[in-house]
Amino acid sequence: MRPLRARKPLAEEAADQIREEILAGRLGQGERLVEVRIADALNISRGPVREAFKLLRAEGLLNEEQNRGTYVVQLSSDDVREIYDLRAAIESRAAKLLARRGRPADLEAIRQALSELEDAADRRDIAAVSRTDLAFHETVCRLTGNHRLHEVFMRHVPVVRTMIRLDEHLYASPEEIAGEHRPMVEAIEARDPELAATRFESHVELAFGRVSEYIEHLPAVRSGDGVA
Repeated sequence: MRPLRARKPLAEEAADQIREEILAGRLGQGERLVEVRIADALNISRGPVREAFKLLRAEGLLNEEQNRGTYVVQLSSDDVREIYDLRAAIESRAAKLLARRGRPADLEAIRQALSELEDAADRRDIAAVSRTDLAFHETVCRLTGNHRLHEVFMRHVPVVRTMIRLDEHLYASPEEIAGEHRPMVEAIEARDPELAATRFESHVELAFGRVSEYIEHLPAVRSGDGVA
């Protein structure tokens, strides 16, 4: 891992770096992580690493086992399936509600969210693509005005953010990511509730397929292995 230079809170920088190592498969599923060794690799103190571990546990990427330490979570296809089933249910319903209502202000907000995603893709800024991708889906849920629907989405934002970041490792280019979102917006603009719901659900299903296959091929640490 590369040493960090503080641009935002060190704990967030450290979490970003560790997450990247996990998603790229360089830290294996089930691998034990030790604060002091991670801190040395990142050239920072142990405090930010401890906070980074907390952030990643909240996202579901790390797990703390009492008296044993902190480990990279072993995700299965079933885990990923549950996450994407939830997304498909929430987001397809949100798209249907927005298309049915067809308010100009909602359409403008969705177009703006798409524009920001496309701009990030044009710059080939993967971090910004991840951020604006999540913002796009959050915007769709929020604009429904259904507070409970939006609350459920927000409750699962940490793990959804992680899955979006992982999904984006699997596209050929940032432009492909942005391109998948335009037909979804067009269906809402056309005020076709069923088409909008179908396109959002299809988008989530495609993402699930990519991520599930990738997860299955991530390296796992054998029993007794890990960072001592």
